[in-house]
Amino acid sequence: ISKIIESYLTWKLPLEKHGLKPDHPFHEDYASCQMAILPENFFSEANQGRIKFTKASKWWFYENGIEFDDDTKLEADVVICATGYDGKKKLEAILPQPFCNFLDYSGVAPLYRYASLYRGSSISFCYV
Repeated sequence: ISKIIESYLTWKLPLEKHGLKPDHPFHEDYASCQMAILPENFFSEANQGRIKFTKASKWWFYENGIEFDDDTKLEADVVICATGYDGKKKLEAILPQPFCNFLDYSGVAPLYRYASLYRGSSISFCYV
């Protein structure tokens, strides 16, 4: 059944086009409850360039957005970090004090342009 679901999702969603198809079988995501639920217009917005995806092993904030390990920069007003399962622990590990004190029980913090995250911090996925 997992192969059927994987075939359907790769046929229905433009995952490869946007570099979002995982390198591992989809059933691993289901087993660990990591399968994403997408908003209705997610890929249409991505096709229009309103949502951009960048794979980077390391990134950090600079005064106007994000800088990647290949020295490219992306200006951003808002950065949403999708840390996956147990996000609060992951955010506590990368946010310097006093910012991790702003996290509430759900792991959500009202972060807006906190440019003091240290260079070389890493999160597995980030929406900008």
